[in-house]
Parts: sequence; structure tokens; C-alpha cells
Amino acid sequence: MTNSRILTLLAMSLIFFVTLADNNAHAQHSRQKSPAPIEFSATFGSMWGGNLSVPYGKLRTATGPSYGVALDIPLDLVTALELSYTFQDGAIDYDSRGSKTKLTDMDIHFWQIGVVRGLTQGKVRPFITSGIGATNFSPSAGSVVIDDEEYNISSATKFSLMLGLGFKAYFGEAEKIGVRASIKTFPTLYDAGGGLWFGSGGVSVGVSGSAIWQWEAAAGLTVKFGARG
Repeated sequence: MTNSRILTLLAMSLIFFVTLADNNAHAQHSRQKSPAPIEFSATFGSMWGGNLSVPYGKLRTATGPSYGVALDIPLDLVTALELSYTFQDGAIDYDSRGSKTKLTDMDIHFWQIGVVRGLTQGKVRPFITSGIGATNFSPSAGSVVIDDEEYNISSATKFSLMLGLGFKAYFGEAEKIGVRASIKTFPTLYDAGGGLWFGSGGVSVGVSGSAIWQWEAAAGLTVKFGARG
């Protein structure tokens, strides 16, 4: 499956989750005696993957630690709007002819807005999530040397998507504190384009371009503020 088709599926999944969340919010609003609590999470993990083909090799985002925070604002009892930020303390490697060379350190910042959809109720709650936002690549050096040639580099911010799954497990009768673990993918698009079309057959979403795919496995604490969940 090509990058453009995969990214189209990710974009469509985001629209599906948002639409589903909106429908549930309206359907359950009148039945809720008290609002679901706002939830804040902080996580630590590892991020890997991500490469860009260049002449005679590939530029790779090196595996490195990741740190994340997320704020979940409930839309109904099982669905929340999520604002998240993830940071990777990474580097740029040059991989050529089986030899890997570190070029420079690089900070990577992900800002996402999306939805989290719980799959079950209870103390352990698996969930799926998707989001849309931006990725900022910020190398520490202003230039790098590849095969004895010097190239200027600079920070860049690109459109990105996110798709993931995980679980939350809560402690105690009040279920105010728990742990959160997830695995996510962050495809960041470059040279990208997109569109939204309406016709007799319904709605069609298209996203095209190449993507830098990065993956994260992370876990941490989650805390609820407000009404009991």
C-alpha cells in the first residue's frame, strides 16, 4: 500500500472518530448527571524510525527518548478531545553503504489535536486515538558534512498525523490516578498536498506526498480532575 493511500486512511479515521464523538456527545448529553473529568497525562518512552532518501544513502532520525504530555477534555463518557505535545531528544544519522554516521543532534516536537475513544469501561480501559497537527525538526547544527561535502540545514515545521492504541488502568475506588501506556505512529508529510471533495457518492478525502514515519512506545501517569469517571 502506498504512502498516499495509508495517509488517506489515517485522515479518514480522524474524521470518523471526530464525527462519532460529536454524535455520542449529543446523544449522551441529556443522560449525564455530572460531567466526566478532565484528565492530564505525562509519559516517557522511546521513539524510533523515520528516514529520508538522499543520493547514495538515507538520512535517519536516530532512536531516542521521548517525553509527552496530554490533556483530555471529555466529549462524553468514553470519548475525549485530546491536546498533546511529544518531544524526542534525537539526532540525524547518515546511512550509506551499510555504514552509519551521526551528523548532528536534533530536537523533534510534535503538536497534535485529536480524539481518544475508550473501547470498554472499568478500571482497565483500552483506547484508540488519532490526531492531526504539526512536527518541528530542529537540528542543533547549522550545517553537516556528507561525503566531504558541506550542506546547510535549518529547522522545519511540517504537517503531521497520529494514530495509536493503548490502555489506561486506574487505582482505587475513586479512580482518580492511574497509568497510561500506548504505541503510536507519527507520519510527518513533506512535499504534501491534500483535498476534500463532495459529490453524489458522498465525501472523499485525499492526502498525497511522502512521509517520514516515526513510532513511539510510551507509558506514564494519568490524573483526573473534577467529577468521578
